Amino acid sequence: MHYHYYYQKYPYLNYNFRDTDGLYRMFSIPPKMLAAEFENTFSYRPKTFFDCGAATGVIVWLALRAGMDARGIDIKKYPYQFSCYDELFRNGNIQIKSILDCEPIVADIVFCNGTLTYFSEKELPKVLDKFRNSKMICAIHNTTEDVEAATANGDELTTCNKTRLIKPQNWWMDTFTKKGFNTKYAEHIRCFCAVPSHGA
Repeated sequence: MHYHYYYQKYPYLNYNFRDTDGLYRMFSIPPKMLAAEFENTFSYRPKTFFDCGAATGVIVWLALRAGMDARGIDIKKYPYQFSCYDELFRNGNIQIKSILDCEPIVADIVFCNGTLTYFSEKELPKVLDKFRNSKMICAIHNTTEDVEAATANGDELTTCNKTRLIKPQNWWMDTFTKKGFNTKYAEHIRCFCAVPSHGA
């Protein structure tokens, strides 16, 4: 049986969602695993969670169920939400706006699932500045190494929107570091974890 590269890299959580141009499958990391990584770093459990690029609201919902005060944003309202997530949009847990239009985010965990790749190289530092008052950024996104590994596996990495920053893993590490974050790549969950230097 052929397992797509996404399944091999992020087997922890996947779900279908509908966008304006079709049905897609999202691969992600459960908030409880991100919370464990946070606790391993800071020795206490995270209380607040912010999803930058919340899409249909699945991750915010799971973070709430994991006991965190969770909220998020997305630049658009997707044409389809599961009924149990509708309330997240109605009550303001998830707002439709760009991170560039937000006040600085204060949260224990900021989660970006692919979100950072949709900004230009010029915009990215402004985005990272929004997270300097948070404790830890957990970011997953495809790198040039992912593209090569997927191709070798016979797969093509696709997304419902056109990304702008597919860069090598070291480029992302250097970019976080230059912006004043202490950064590591958590191999066991395949996630970049960046802590502002003043927050460690």
